[in-house]
Amino acid sequence: METAVVPSLDSRVDDFLRAPAAAAMFVLADHNGLDADRLAEPTTAATVAGTALNDLNPWTGDAAAQRAEVLDAVGSLRTLVAAVVTDPRNAWWSAPLRRDAQLLLTGADEPRQDLMDLPTPTGPLGEWEAYAQKPFPVVVTSTELPVPPTAKIRSGAHAELACGCSDWAPTYPVRQARLHVAPTARVQEIDSAADWHHLALRYGDPGTHPGPDRQLIETAGIDNGLAPTWSAVAADLDGVHLTFAGLLTALYVPVTTGDITTTLWAWEWECTRWLRSAFTTVTPLPDLAEPPHPGSLTVRR
Repeated sequence: METAVVPSLDSRVDDFLRAPAAAAMFVLADHNGLDADRLAEPTTAATVAGTALNDLNPWTGDAAAQRAEVLDAVGSLRTLVAAVVTDPRNAWWSAPLRRDAQLLLTGADEPRQDLMDLPTPTGPLGEWEAYAQKPFPVVVTSTELPVPPTAKIRSGAHAELACGCSDWAPTYPVRQARLHVAPTARVQEIDSAADWHHLALRYGDPGTHPGPDRQLIETAGIDNGLAPTWSAVAADLDGVHLTFAGLLTALYVPVTTGDITTTLWAWEWECTRWLRSAFTTVTPLPDLAEPPHPGSLTVRR
């Protein structure tokens, strides 16, 4: 049996230092005087990340310059980055899927889905799926953070509602449910840019890849590259989980093998995208009446 290669401490810290999303998070944290103890608070980490990603939104018009700026600025913060990345309190950043703590948030305007009978992707990769790197239609869950029951930001999805770095703008009240995932569910973990690259190489089809999106290249300097063919992924897996560390270290980071480059760019928070039903129970939670408040962070621009 092949033995997994465990990255060294230095190489893992380097993953964060060369990743624009992670760099933006640590630069914003430093700008607000947040030390390793504060970043060990899950709500704080999720909120700082969500706020920082706003600055890297591809459609701001200066996203490429912002990525370069934070990558240049984070070099002086290696001590902070190493302290946070190696802190045992932050083990959840790279933790495999918690099967008992998946939260599903859906807007009041979104149709209710039978979570025990979800459609499975079929056929070739659609044009939007190739561009956005996401299966459609799909159910998306986010892992419940280890926070007190009174915490307003309870998951990456809650942080997204608070910080708004994507185009997800649900109508309130937002429905909430906790999903338990079957122990037999097959879930692929994406904890680095290399993990996304390997998923795309294994399940993508270079022969049908439409090539770079011109607007994304011209506006943000991002070549989205090859995406997985989700029907092929679904033949082997029930879901794909992007960890919090994966979000920070994979987003906007190109990886190349031969003449194939991949760049994860359109997954905006820690989440699992489900390719078929894999749930044992669904527990409704109280509706979310309004967006969670992100707190008071001073942005850099």
